[in-house]
Amino acid sequence: MTPSSQHSTNPTDTICQAPVARPRALLPTLLSQAPPPPSHTSATMGFSTIALSAVIAALGAVVPTSGAAMTPPSMLTAPTAQSLRSRFPDSAFAIDTRAMPSTNKPGGVFRSGTVSKYPVLGLPSIDSAFARVTLEPGGVNLPHIHPRAAETLYLVRGVLSVFIVEENPAAGQATRVITNTLRRKAVSVFPKGLIHGQRCISRRGCEFVAILGAADPGVITVGARFCDSPPMDLAAALGVPPRRAQRMCGRLMGNPPRPQK
Repeated sequence: MTPSSQHSTNPTDTICQAPVARPRALLPTLLSQAPPPPSHTSATMGFSTIALSAVIAALGAVVPTSGAAMTPPSMLTAPTAQSLRSRFPDSAFAIDTRAMPSTNKPGGVFRSGTVSKYPVLGLPSIDSAFARVTLEPGGVNLPHIHPRAAETLYLVRGVLSVFIVEENPAAGQATRVITNTLRRKAVSVFPKGLIHGQRCISRRGCEFVAILGAADPGVITVGARFCDSPPMDLAAALGVPPRRAQRMCGRLMGNPPRPQK
């Protein structure tokens, strides 16, 4: 907060002279703009977002004025975690993964649940996402990154090879690549922001469930996004002429790709 020219530049004086508007008077008006939805729809999360934004806006309206007293933030009315949960029906807290839309590729099937599809996942007391993945024998979940979430993987069936690529090493040291082989009912964890992936090495295929520690974890498929670099930069990274770099990137397949024979 920057004091006006007529206020003292002494920090103590500024605090003492910094009265505020009455945010409690603003809050009912702001909250009244968000009518509660009747059922579990995208509007449900919209209400929660508007309500929380209203609180933040009310707090942001704490502006210096002359002669008023400071209103403690604890006196503001804010939606509680319980009141936000009450906006969702019981059925929102149980998701049938068999009925979820899926991405089907030759190498396997992906079903993912994030806040964009299931708003209940965005509640502050939940804040998580999940994926159910089926890989064909030899199928690969291509190297990727979740920029906003760590991942916990539970292997339902099959034998799965997993890896994590560490961040850039210190000068003179080799990059660490963490590898493990999981069998049925095993768990593996992947740190937030690191490259990782999975490959099914079972003859009967693999299935796993991944829980991610954010409602909007994000995903960056490393190869595909690398190939989105400007042509000259891409060529410099690969050490080949730009046209050859573009041909190489043109051979990339969707995720999961067709298993290699």
